[in-house]
Formats: sequence, C-alpha cells, structure tokens
Amino acid sequence: TYDPRPYYEEALYRDPGDSRCNNALGLWYLRRGQFAKAEKYFRTAVQTLTERNPNPIDGEPFFNLGLALLYQEKDEEAYGAFYKSVWNAAWQDSGYFQLARHAMKKRNWEEALDLFDRSLSRNIHNHKARHLKVAVLRKLERLDEARRLADESLELDRFNYGVLFEKIFLSPDRAEVEAELTSLIRGNIHNYIE
Repeated sequence: TYDPRPYYEEALYRDPGDSRCNNALGLWYLRRGQFAKAEKYFRTAVQTLTERNPNPIDGEPFFNLGLALLYQEKDEEAYGAFYKSVWNAAWQDSGYFQLARHAMKKRNWEEALDLFDRSLSRNIHNHKARHLKVAVLRKLERLDEARRLADESLELDRFNYGVLFEKIFLSPDRAEVEAELTSLIRGNIHNYIE
C-alpha cells in the first residue's frame, strides 16, 4: 500500500550499485512505461552483478533490461540481454521465449523453432510458446506437426485462443474451427485481445 520508491532511493543513496534495489526500481519504472529510465537502473544492476563474474547467479536484471530495450525498439541490444538472462535456469523459459519472438520477427523460422523448444523444455505449459510454435511449424509447412501440437495444446488448455486461431489455418473445415473460437470468445473484448 506504500510507494516503495523512497525505500529504494534511500538504499541507492547509501549504495548506488545495489543490484536488488536497482532492479526493483527499474521494474517500478518499466511497469509505468518509463522504459529509458528503467533501462538505466537495469544497466546498473547488470554492471554490479557482472563486476566479478560475467555470468552471475541471477539473470533477472538481464531479462528486465531486455524488456526495457525491446519496448524502446532496440531489438538487437535486447537480443543480447535476453541471451545473457538464460544463463540462469530461472529465466530460461522467459528468455528463450523472447529470443524466439525475435527470431520470428526476422523470419528465422528454424532458429525460432529451436528457441521455442528450449523455452518449452523449461515450461511445457507455456501457452504462448505453444501458440507461436504452432505458427512457426505452419510457416515451415510442417503441417502435421503443427496440427499435433495444436491438439496437444488444446488438451492442456481448451481456451488457448491463439492455438485455436492457428488451427483455423490448419483445418480443412475452417468454418467449424472459426465457429468454435467465436463461441469460446463469447464476444468478450478481453478474450479477443488475448
């Protein structure tokens, strides 16, 4: 219920390099859309963490730096930060997911497929990764694999709207799948956004 900034700012006044407080304050600004300001704090956290070891135990500041850079459309810098975040097992699911999205943006389908597999090996239930992997398999024209993954994904979560949408492109009876998707969405704008 309290604004945490004074706490973090006081801690950084006492120790400007504290990685935890720099990361926390960076997240505070990131969540408020102040990406350049957040980037500054994440870079300080990363600098502190890598002062004595280029591969620190905590990958979170790297991942958060990647997000701040991505939101500023600094894709290549974000790519490097996301790759550093996957050094830490806790961030492999999210880091590889972001790297796969980067590969998709560049239309590097094979690389994207490999990176989605790495993300899913850490979190098999990542529904967004499953959705985008189906899309990549479709782009690679590996339609049988895409259909199998879509069916498996829908068994895990019947309301995976992204996979259902992809299934429209994979199904011989598009109208039936479209009707199912429309029925599940129920005209709810939030479901369409999802």
